[in-house]
Amino acid sequence: MAAEYKQKLYEIQRRGENRTCFDCGAPNPQWASVSYGIFICLDCSGVHRGFGVHISFVRSITMDKWYDDQVRKMEIGGNKKAKEFFESQPDYDPSMSMDAKYKSQCAALYRDKV
Repeated sequence: MAAEYKQKLYEIQRRGENRTCFDCGAPNPQWASVSYGIFICLDCSGVHRGFGVHISFVRSITMDKWYDDQVRKMEIGGNKKAKEFFESQPDYDPSMSMDAKYKSQCAALYRDKV
């Protein structure tokens, strides 16, 4: 079952904008914020972990154990959908710090949506 999850996550990660880190654009992100259904790089995963699991629940796409509901969130989400949602919100600004972005009302709305 674990190999099946890893294969599914790899397939999702290879789609379009999921090939780069949602936050900094680094190629081939190997981490994910399940809370937002986004793929992130190692450096940004450290920042996300610092927010606490109530803001961003972070998992390695290769090393951690995944569950059905977490994989579904990654399928439902994705970097493109998250970006489109954030950009459609009045309280979002692309120049926001990561801290301000993920502690904003629009981030809370998206967490609930995913």
